[in-house]
Amino acid sequence: MSVTATETQIGIYNNTKHTISARITNDNGDTGSAGFSDIEPGKYDLWNRSHWQVAFVLKHSTEPSNPKALTLIVKPTGVYYVNDE
Repeated sequence: MSVTATETQIGIYNNTKHTISARITNDNGDTGSAGFSDIEPGKYDLWNRSHWQVAFVLKHSTEPSNPKALTLIVKPTGVYYVNDE
């Protein structure tokens, strides 16, 4: 699936087999929620952001005691695909 973000959006696409949780900071005057959002497999979410930000992604697995965390530097117009290993 091809996802496009506008010049004031940042996207996270879940290309894994399990739900992920993601959040994107809202520094430098950007507004909008900085809380975590659950994204189902094969789905995506877009955040309204005009500046480079930091994204935190928690990858869940079938073993709940073994989640993996990602930290990404993200910029507007970017869609970032989170993959299984």
